[in-house]
Amino acid sequence: MSLETCYAALGGDLEGVRGRMLNDERVVKFIGIFAEDPCYGNLRAALDDGNLPEAFRAAHTLKGISRDLGFTPLCEVSSTLADVLRPDDAGVPAGPLEKVPELMDRMEDAYTATMDAIAII
Repeated sequence: MSLETCYAALGGDLEGVRGRMLNDERVVKFIGIFAEDPCYGNLRAALDDGNLPEAFRAAHTLKGISRDLGFTPLCEVSSTLADVLRPDDAGVPAGPLEKVPELMDRMEDAYTATMDAIAII
């Protein structure tokens, strides 16, 4: 699968990432690193454990990585989730935390679609 096909399948921004990384070899290299990154698993584990500060860190990291790699749908949902989990000065998440299950459903869909698209590059 070409990068063009991959990014079309996941609804990503290939031209933006090409502008940042300057060549397709670097794009492929960093996509490979993303495929091995534990952030998504860390996010799920942190939420399962009720560790909201760690869940925020994982969601925020996923937001940054997916933004840098032009994985637009994953970036959008991880950004929204990070905003919900973002702690205030007292360490209390901004919330509303009732949105977390629905956001995690969307996150799983976006993450799965991303991984499926990049698995065959």
